[in-house]
Amino acid sequence: MKLIILKNNLLAGLFSVEKSVGENANLPILKNILFSAENGKIKITATNLDLAVTHTLSGKIIEEGKLCIPFALFYNIAKNLSFERVQLEQKGCHLNIKTDNYEAVVYGQNPEDFPIIPAITAKEPSLVFKNKVLKEYVSKVIIAAQYSEIRPEISGLFIRYQNYDLKFVATDSFRLTEKTLPPESYKATKPENVKIIIPLKTAFELLRILNGDDSDTQLFIDPHQILFKTEHQGIVSRIIDGEFPDYEAILPKEIKFETVVSRQEMINSLRLTSVFAGRANDITIKTGDNRKFLEIFATESQLGENRYLIPTKLKGDKFLIVFNWRFLLDGLKIHDSNEVFLGINGSDRPALIRALEDKSLLYVLMPIKS
Repeated sequence: MKLIILKNNLLAGLFSVEKSVGENANLPILKNILFSAENGKIKITATNLDLAVTHTLSGKIIEEGKLCIPFALFYNIAKNLSFERVQLEQKGCHLNIKTDNYEAVVYGQNPEDFPIIPAITAKEPSLVFKNKVLKEYVSKVIIAAQYSEIRPEISGLFIRYQNYDLKFVATDSFRLTEKTLPPESYKATKPENVKIIIPLKTAFELLRILNGDDSDTQLFIDPHQILFKTEHQGIVSRIIDGEFPDYEAILPKEIKFETVVSRQEMINSLRLTSVFAGRANDITIKTGDNRKFLEIFATESQLGENRYLIPTKLKGDKFLIVFNWRFLLDGLKIHDSNEVFLGINGSDRPALIRALEDKSLLYVLMPIKS
């Protein structure tokens, strides 16, 4: 292998695969990346066996070849090179790195020892998104997910396409986010239904890698794995086995108490009153005496107490409810509207937060039992 590549292109590829480099002490080969120049393409591949990322680089191929090289060492060298033009040349299991003022020899390993990346059998994508659309919607939904060894089926992003209706869903059993995607935001290339759970680490890797532009991301789905394919990257991930919970059963069908509040003022109230929240991060929300404002209240026996009043119009009876303020804050931050709708069904029933006009993004939060 012999090629010439620009430093910025090399760094872009190394950045893409960085988080998928393995740390398995029993398989030290996973600390390496597979660097290849074959069939007119320069590729960098890394895997931790659950996730594999391949980045295609721009550069000039003089001779084809492939080699395993230590990622951390190679990345540290690449970041500190002072010249843009970099020459890489394979000599057996060694890689020679050369610029106008620098030379290095990196000892590599046999590329045949690198794990085989499973090939996706699907020939056509099931779904196609614009990068910026996929990045935006995944970031809004995944905030409600949390890794769980006990319940792996909730440790990721649930994607469901059914009857021409596409939803992204995530939950940690205390809260849930559902986004119904508008039909113009994606393309379904196959008529069949899709129900898959993407691991949480894969979802975060997507957010890190996607550049948020107008280019496409294609989803190729096999029974046990999925490929996210962009212009320069290929992300192969396992699919979580198991059934996602029947979450629709907990979505509030009716609202007993509802109010509309300024989203930013509600955020400010939580940040301020939470300084007196206890270990459970609990804050109390109740209706004011004249039903024209909400009172956000927090107390800590060793510190003191405070309250914040927010003007509002309330429909329904008075209520008092306790929330984890961090979870409630997350539900406010994922929306972009000036005002949000807050629906309450009692102190022990799920509450609903959504934008005033947009019902496609729902955030459901369980109260803290007081």
